[in-house]
Amino acid sequence: MDEQEERVQWYIKTWECANGNCKKVKYPVVPDGVRPRKGSRRQERSVRRAEKYALDAKHDLSLLLNNNFSAGRDRFVTLTVDGDGWDRLVMRAGTDDRDELYTALEREAVNFMRRAKRACLGAGGELKAVYVVSDLDGKTFEPARPHVHMVMSGSLAELAAGKWTLGTVQVKPLRSGEHGDLTGVAEYMIDQVRTRPGKSRYHPTRNLEKPEGVRVPAKSPDYPLQVPANATLIWRSGTAPGMSQTIRYYIPPEKRRKKPKKKQGGTHHGKGKRTEH
Repeated sequence: MDEQEERVQWYIKTWECANGNCKKVKYPVVPDGVRPRKGSRRQERSVRRAEKYALDAKHDLSLLLNNNFSAGRDRFVTLTVDGDGWDRLVMRAGTDDRDELYTALEREAVNFMRRAKRACLGAGGELKAVYVVSDLDGKTFEPARPHVHMVMSGSLAELAAGKWTLGTVQVKPLRSGEHGDLTGVAEYMIDQVRTRPGKSRYHPTRNLEKPEGVRVPAKSPDYPLQVPANATLIWRSGTAPGMSQTIRYYIPPEKRRKKPKKKQGGTHHGKGKRTEH
């Protein structure tokens, strides 16, 4: 092993979500000007993927969903644009160009969220939600009529969804994978969103919290990730020596570690208005 290879440091990062679903990733950090361990092209591609893992929208959204929502209790909402609503969207975009319609629907989604949050506050509740604006078919990735997918607080979803004015609304119980894992929901949502440089692919309300990842050095790049003794494995990526790896697992409520309560802060007195999605 040469000097450059020795400078590549491997780490393990773990995220624990409120619903017991956890993710653990083993990945290398490659300093600038250093090439990864010599080997197959597949191995080098694995390193490049791992380096940008923190920017993966599916990864980030799955953590956000698992930490703030629960299957059955909360709702999956689809807002469509049809009938007179389609004519109004075209009028507001000033054209039927696909890009302009997408931008116009983004503005409509922001306005909808403002109306929905006001309605929920008026009813004594605080809406938790995350949404994507979509114009792709998630299976074929072909263009589709613009629409909005959302995950919302179950107790307020019907009230909030009623503020949509451009078409029909579909509200369903939020469904999950094994052990309540919402990773599949995150993948479904992101697969329908176009990638646009510098643009966020999903939009959460500010009252959502993403779990903090805990990073430790890996003992060896060849050692496969282990599932904790108190957990059940949900999914594991490949275990080839020297390759990046990911596992997802579930910890039941009675075996989860209690997290320290956050200290209560004072009232924010900042100047100006803060806009939210």
